[in-house]
Amino acid sequence: MPTPPRPQTFRRQFKVYSVACANNYKASMEEGDKILLPPSAFRELGRCMITYPMMFQVKNPQNEAKTHCGVMEFTAPEGMAYFPFWMMSGLCLGNGDAVDIKSVSLQKGNYVKFQPHKTKFTQLSNPRIVLEKALRAFSCLTKGGTIAIKHGQQVFYLDIIETKPGNAITIIDTDVNVDFAPPKDFKEEKKTVPKQRVVAKSSYEDSKHSNLVWGAPKQGPSLKKTSSSSYFNKLSAGKTLSGRRPKKSSALVRASSGKKTRSSPSQPWGAKSSGTKSGSSRFSGKGYSLK
Repeated sequence: MPTPPRPQTFRRQFKVYSVACANNYKASMEEGDKILLPPSAFRELGRCMITYPMMFQVKNPQNEAKTHCGVMEFTAPEGMAYFPFWMMSGLCLGNGDAVDIKSVSLQKGNYVKFQPHKTKFTQLSNPRIVLEKALRAFSCLTKGGTIAIKHGQQVFYLDIIETKPGNAITIIDTDVNVDFAPPKDFKEEKKTVPKQRVVAKSSYEDSKHSNLVWGAPKQGPSLKKTSSSSYFNKLSAGKTLSGRRPKKSSALVRASSGKKTRSSPSQPWGAKSSGTKSGSSRFSGKGYSLK
């Protein structure tokens, strides 16, 4: 029995434009990592025996920046490719620039680690669910890249700082363990030690019973240090992110375990612990008359 021919690699260079230039543009086309290619690309992919899900490596030939993506439609004008604007920005591409596109086969991912750009993302009511829904529009994730996800009127950027088993993975029809690094703008507050103060009280009229009051420093609330591993424990502990539609009984994101903090659930960023006050000690000496 003859061996079936192996799929060939599709390679083409296109002029790239924002998907907003497409005649059939919809705002949803900006979400996810899907691009639009011309009909001739579909025919050539068929001759190369490339099957769904089709995945591509896209590269800016000017700076060698690369990422990976899927395809949404084959409705772009000949010689052109339409990209979501955030993908063009990540590759430093402008309208009319050349982009190299080739077909690839990626391993199914089992691990990814994200780093949000802004702390505001972690302050959403349920960032895990926001991420889960956004990733349904993605086919691939590339280590060292950045993705943009939209929630309401806000757009959040997340760096991809680690992927397994390779530097580029597909998240279609697979379960992926997800971990988080602290946001890029997160700063740990350092505990400050107040200076000791000494207050001396005396009066001419009460010179026979002069008092010296030593005010012990009042300790303010202590600020806990929050490690990067425990920082997101409450955000995504014990969950997995599924490339498939989630089952009602299955959870979708799992974070790597870290040390527990004593933060209250309502304050997941390391709430201030109640400080202890040292009471003032009052010392009185014998009275002397000054003659």
